[in-house]
Amino acid sequence: MASVHGPTNQGGVMSRAVEQSMFPGLRSDRAVGPLVPSVIPGTNADLIDKITPIYFADDEPVLDVTYGQGAWWKRRRPTGLVGHDLALDGVDFTDLPYGDRSWPTVCFDPPYIPAGGATTTTAGGFQAAYGIDQGRSQSELDTLMYAGLAETARVMSRFLLVKCADFVNSGRFVAQSYKVARWADDLGLDLHDEIVHAAGSGPGGHNIVTQRRARRAHSKLLVFTHRKGSV
Repeated sequence: MASVHGPTNQGGVMSRAVEQSMFPGLRSDRAVGPLVPSVIPGTNADLIDKITPIYFADDEPVLDVTYGQGAWWKRRRPTGLVGHDLALDGVDFTDLPYGDRSWPTVCFDPPYIPAGGATTTTAGGFQAAYGIDQGRSQSELDTLMYAGLAETARVMSRFLLVKCADFVNSGRFVAQSYKVARWADDLGLDLHDEIVHAAGSGPGGHNIVTQRRARRAHSKLLVFTHRKGSV
């Protein structure tokens, strides 16, 4: 009877369970069990629970610089998790108290909706937690996000997980996830993975008489690594 060795996580890489063949000359060993999909429905906690086997082990150090109410960690919480935000402990994600490449995995879930677009998201809680003026323009928020991306990239040694979404603001479609990817490229990062978080569009829509675009029903989790050869 063949034996099955379970999945493991070593250095942020998931190894699937392998069914070992008793007759390798007739049938080779084969991987068994599900793969982590690129589209994940549910809450932020569901998303993190699903992708954890790839990006960090339960006992690894993980830094969350936009911790808020800890919604990411309701289902799975690494024992080495450290969380910060301005409301929690005064730590600013644009000025982190850590050395270069001092954390294997860093998580960054910044607010992104400017003034005039608050009705399309629950950004108010984010803005209150991180001390962000709701009157900031898209340009000002972009500047803030870029600064946070640069700082989290500095302290990350292996993976940087960034949550973002495209949205419509003042009648204009804003491809925020593509902007984040371009910024990361400028900072010497490579896009390692993209996971679609299908969280649903939420309540409302009764006031939309003429629909001009598909309604946003998802966000994205972008995973970055340092470009090979970068210092």
